[in-house]
Amino acid sequence: MRSRLRLAVLATFVIGLILTGLSAVVAKSPEQRDEIDAADRVAQRFDASLQRYVVKAAAELKSKHDADQDGYPQLLKLAKDRIADAPRLQAGGTTSYGREHSDDYQGADDRREAALAPLTTLEAYLRSRAIPTSKFIAAGKKLVGLRPGTLLGDDPVLTGDPLRERVLPAYEKARKRLKKLDTPKGSELLQLDLVTYANDIISMTKDGAKKIDEQKAFFFQLGDRPVELFQRLAALEKGIQVQVAQQVEIVSATQ
Repeated sequence: MRSRLRLAVLATFVIGLILTGLSAVVAKSPEQRDEIDAADRVAQRFDASLQRYVVKAAAELKSKHDADQDGYPQLLKLAKDRIADAPRLQAGGTTSYGREHSDDYQGADDRREAALAPLTTLEAYLRSRAIPTSKFIAAGKKLVGLRPGTLLGDDPVLTGDPLRERVLPAYEKARKRLKKLDTPKGSELLQLDLVTYANDIISMTKDGAKKIDEQKAFFFQLGDRPVELFQRLAALEKGIQVQVAQQVEIVSATQ
């Protein structure tokens, strides 16, 4: 019985020590509370500064886009600059203890990431989608915009040399430019049709030059293919314009 009593007393004593220790850990001195409050204030000032910055950056991006809706490289540069220059949380006026125990301070980086999310989304879309697709569209338009008659000029074509020297190099260069570019996702068939069109015109030009050398009649027959390909390129271009405009509107909604 006495043994059990001693064990009970000992257990009570140990539990008391544990609870006392926990109380010492949880309880904060006035100085510690002041340190936490100081870190809270620094984080809150940072939040206000970040909000003002994002509002100003959004206005600049919208103004840039409104002035030139196809100026994707310039818009991308501005977005990158504003993301890079965005305020960062500083430790000045705080202590290590205050920073570690301030919920506001600890969550500041996550709030910064969320505040900049519309800008980073716009930047990523411009860099990975809008600009590469625009280059593809420009190369495609360059190809379908070529006209053999314009390349040959008004001089009489008496041999096949003008076709070999003026028409053939222009189409080969346009095809090479197009094939060097990455094909935008979802535009694989359009890219194939553009290259096929270039191949057909190149073959037609070679055959035509040979026929003219043989004193045979020859006419370029392009049909509606250039117009149809141009319309598909224009539709792709419009889709990119709409997507960029929507991204800019999302950014400007932070104002």
